[in-house]
Amino acid sequence: MERDVRQKLVAIGVLAVVLGLAAQADSQNLAAKINAYLKPFVEENNFVGIIHISRGDSVLFQQGYGLANYELNVPNEPETRFHIASITKAFTAAAVLLLEERGKLSTSDPVSKHLPGYPGGDKIRIEHLLTHCSGIPNVNNFPEYDRESFFHHTAADIVAMFRDRPLEFEPGTRFVYSNSDYNVLALIIETASGRSYGDFLRGNIFEPLGLRSTAHDGDASAMIKNRATGMEPEGLRGLKLAPQIDWSIKTGNGSLVTTASDLAKFARSLFEGRLLRPDSLAKVMKTGPAFPYGWTDRDRFHRKIKASGGRSPGFVSSVDYVLDDGTCIVVLSNSYSPVTQDPIAPAVEAIVFGEPPRPEPTTPIPPKVGELSALAGRYQMPDDYFVPGIILTLEDRGEYLEARWGNGATTVIYPVGDGQFLDRSYWARVRFTRDEAGHVTGFLYNIVREFKARRLS
Repeated sequence: MERDVRQKLVAIGVLAVVLGLAAQADSQNLAAKINAYLKPFVEENNFVGIIHISRGDSVLFQQGYGLANYELNVPNEPETRFHIASITKAFTAAAVLLLEERGKLSTSDPVSKHLPGYPGGDKIRIEHLLTHCSGIPNVNNFPEYDRESFFHHTAADIVAMFRDRPLEFEPGTRFVYSNSDYNVLALIIETASGRSYGDFLRGNIFEPLGLRSTAHDGDASAMIKNRATGMEPEGLRGLKLAPQIDWSIKTGNGSLVTTASDLAKFARSLFEGRLLRPDSLAKVMKTGPAFPYGWTDRDRFHRKIKASGGRSPGFVSSVDYVLDDGTCIVVLSNSYSPVTQDPIAPAVEAIVFGEPPRPEPTTPIPPKVGELSALAGRYQMPDDYFVPGIILTLEDRGEYLEARWGNGATTVIYPVGDGQFLDRSYWARVRFTRDEAGHVTGFLYNIVREFKARRLS
């Protein structure tokens, strides 16, 4: 009997070793594939940040790339904290639902119940704010927004910037993404709870879930340990400091800072039902347009995914939670280059699930003689572009085209293949069009979808 027990224990020990070695081999194989894919992005300074992949409580992969601070030569590491921009909305929505569970508000309440005297507040409901169908104009689009971003603002200050502006449509009739909706939600959280936005999230989400590196950046003078410095692309391969802002201007819609592991823990806690009651979580799980409750729905590689992303000066973020098996993929960057969200996040996801990532030419190639000078000139984007009808000027800079946009932005467009170009700042595919005589007539600009620009004589 004793001999049989010993033999079973030995067999169990051998099996544990074998399984451990197999898991280690799988982890090394995953790391090798991810790093091979990322190599050209990292070498060209198009991706700096961190990638974190977990399933349940097991971390499958985690690695930092580039520097958290290029002036001090500090590398990106697992402890590095990044601004996560609009992923903040997922936390704000969860805070609203927690208040609903405690009887402090209802998502069916009119805004006027919590903000008396708010113009149109009798017909705007909290649910409209959560699902971007309030009709409140997006404060980020106001001409004075950039100037105001330099100064500290309370939630009430931000709401005052747009509360008296006319609604763009009747509440509940359309879905239009508006950061203003979540500024209003932050103020409602404060009035319903009697606490500041940051204090309520800290006491009811961050601390209960053990998110020790997550915080609301509402005080520009506060020291935030291990915080990355925001960068943006410059020239063909360089980086420069992103414009500095006071993140309090984004209270409720983009003010949080966190680590990749904390963000994964939040997503896991939310979707595993450890933060909200089932009826509250059911609201988050509903599908819909315009980023409802801070999440969007994706179906990749035959798997259902809840995803969230954000982009604010110097930072881009992405989190995908696979509902089928609990896999969580977080990609955080301290560069304004949108490669974080596309193509890197979906490519990493493909690698995790054994699929080939989409081929992505990224490396600049030398232009043909006279190629760039023939493309230089003035162009106009179509009326359905993000900035309708904006005019830009392309100038030949030898190795690349410098695009000077009518709103003051400057981007770099460089050749990556035969007839293929890339706008580095927006990671947009560019292909020039010609008439039968070979004269350049415009270009196709692929960012989210394709836009057709025309050349101006």
